[in-house]
Amino acid sequence: MNHIRRGWCPSLYKPMETGDGFLCRIKPFFSSMTSEQAKIIAELSEQYGNGYINLSQKGNLQLRGFTRENIDLAIPRIIKAHLGSNDAMMEEKRNIMISPLWDLDSSRNPEAYAIAVELQNGLEDHPDIHPLTGKFSFLIDGGEYYGLQNIYADVNIRFYEGHWIIQLGQNEQVIQCSRQDLVKIILGIIQFCRKHQLKRLLNSGNVQLYLQQNFHPTIKYINIHQHNALPIGSSQLSATSIVHLGVPFGLLRASQLLHLAAIADQYGNRTIRFTPWRSIILPHCSPEALPALSDFIITQDDPRLYMTTCPGKPFCIQGQQATMDAVSSLVPIWKNQKSMIHISGCAKGCASPQINPITLCATKEGYNLIFNGKADQETPYQNLKLTEIINLLQTEFLSSH
Repeated sequence: MNHIRRGWCPSLYKPMETGDGFLCRIKPFFSSMTSEQAKIIAELSEQYGNGYINLSQKGNLQLRGFTRENIDLAIPRIIKAHLGSNDAMMEEKRNIMISPLWDLDSSRNPEAYAIAVELQNGLEDHPDIHPLTGKFSFLIDGGEYYGLQNIYADVNIRFYEGHWIIQLGQNEQVIQCSRQDLVKIILGIIQFCRKHQLKRLLNSGNVQLYLQQNFHPTIKYINIHQHNALPIGSSQLSATSIVHLGVPFGLLRASQLLHLAAIADQYGNRTIRFTPWRSIILPHCSPEALPALSDFIITQDDPRLYMTTCPGKPFCIQGQQATMDAVSSLVPIWKNQKSMIHISGCAKGCASPQINPITLCATKEGYNLIFNGKADQETPYQNLKLTEIINLLQTEFLSSH
């Protein structure tokens, strides 16, 4: 296997140059924004970018097609709309994820949101403890049924068997602590990272170093939870209805976001939430909104729910092929499939770094086809045309599933 280094994460003040201009990342506070804020983002995307917005796996929005000068013009409006920090370092490090259903899922611990706010305030009050990279992230899992049990950050706060625990990376030895001590311990963990020049805590060696030198009560935590996927369409949660929309391939047009804001105003509570599954939730929204949302995924049997791709060429500098065209060609043969297919524009595999049943990795000559692997793995099926891949999938995979 080739070990591909994935790039740094862009932020509002640190945009990333891509194939279609600069990419500007907006981090809605706790992945939620009002309809008015959504209208502002849509307008900025149209005015200063190319009108395309990617949804990230951290509930962020990535506005595409900016010039560097246009980002400088957009930043004050983003700050004024309360969608970013006026401090560049804080904005880069403000990576706190909570369940988009933190107040609606009946299984939740009601403290999750308060912990997120307290952690954010703690980070803002201690700017001296930020040696972290822009990828360093925090997760608060309040035990929601449709939750984040199978998502991992550098520091994971989880409600587990009636107690709060702090899990570093995916380490099974976790810190058990009171609600009152959670943020204090996490700020100490970051101070430890600074002292030892540790950029991330996804490395098990870094985690063991911390646990050996800090004597917290620990317990064994083994995640046995299966991910419960929130149904697409309209659902009833805690005596209120929500609408959950799939976004085809995580790519949103500014006009769609503007339309969503209008729907949230008319049928919902004027808010929009973005999920780590690259989908969108309209809280307190009537099912009557669904017929007006047909350009989203609104039914559970849509094959695009089981397809993921990066923007590919020409959007990404690294992209070797036009992945958006490829995935559209594959939709007809993927009906009734429940296995995930990942189409990657290069060997970095940014859209889905984990193992997938089927992966197509773009090359200059075509696509490598990988079964049960990642985009950077070796495979006997190299540099194939899409027609060849479709034939192979129909004979080697679809016939047995």
